[in-house]
Amino acid sequence: MWNDHEIGIRPNEVKHFIHPELGALVLTRQTLLDPNQSHSLLVYTAIPGSENHEKLQLLSVIGTQARH
Repeated sequence: MWNDHEIGIRPNEVKHFIHPELGALVLTRQTLLDPNQSHSLLVYTAIPGSENHEKLQLLSVIGTQARH
């Protein structure tokens, strides 16, 4: 499948967010582009073990609690 489609990757960017419960988050954004479909996928990550990574893990718990 991947051989049939060219996927472009833009350089990583650092993005700053302010979350109402967690405060400041600094994440790296990677953008994957599919030029044939005019789609893009944004992937936000944090360095494993960093404070931002711990906040992302906490956010996954907070997000599931808000649904109940």
